Amino acid sequence: MKTTSMPRALVTGGSRGIGAATSRALAARGYRVAVNYFSNREAADQVVKRIEADGGEAFAIHADVHDPRQAAELLDRSAGDERLDVLVCNAGARFTPTPLSGLSWDDFHTKVTNELASAYTLTQRALAIMGAQGGGRIVYVSSAVADGPPMVGMAAHGTAKAALNTFARFVAYEAGPLGINVNVVAPGYVRTEASARLPVEFQRRLADHTPLGRVAEPEDVAGAIAMLVGAEAGFVTGSVVTVDGGHGVGRR
Repeated sequence: MKTTSMPRALVTGGSRGIGAATSRALAARGYRVAVNYFSNREAADQVVKRIEADGGEAFAIHADVHDPRQAAELLDRSAGDERLDVLVCNAGARFTPTPLSGLSWDDFHTKVTNELASAYTLTQRALAIMGAQGGGRIVYVSSAVADGPPMVGMAAHGTAKAALNTFARFVAYEAGPLGINVNVVAPGYVRTEASARLPVEFQRRLADHTPLGRVAEPEDVAGAIAMLVGAEAGFVTGSVVTVDGGHGVGRR
């Protein structure tokens, strides 16, 4: 790793999908990006190589963000010389859509608990570092499902993301006096490697019911995150920014 005075960013779940696009977007804006991954080192290395090929700086870093010890170590290693300008909490807890009639309490509890666990320790440590340096930006990646059910089987996911949104508002309230802006991006359906297996007809229907006429790409979400960490959003904190092309407008 090079010693550098570049601003630093950590993107959890940064090796694929929204995380990979965000890592690239922040690197393009001059950040040295820690690309966190859990299981796919090859994917993380590819993100780093692409960033470096474009003239940026990045490095891959392994950690299970649901584990408090690993999360704390990840944050400290990403900060390096006790500097961290941006934290993007993108790594969420995986789940299988399941109707409530077949959803066990253990599965529901695990989803909600892990969703918050993936952000809690990172947030605590980031507040300490950013507060000491006089400021920073934290962005949580949530979901538009937090606003209400789009289909059967999403109760655990929606509840977990709604809890994350509420947590973020409390963090924003306490972090503001430290010079730290805290916001949330809440995407609707995003076309990623994980979601690509959904039927084409389903994706087409989503696009047809979206005012902007298409489904989201990872870069759409990454652009919103880059906006929130930029100087232009310096007076924006405690906000949940929906990134769904207007799909949810008709439900409100």
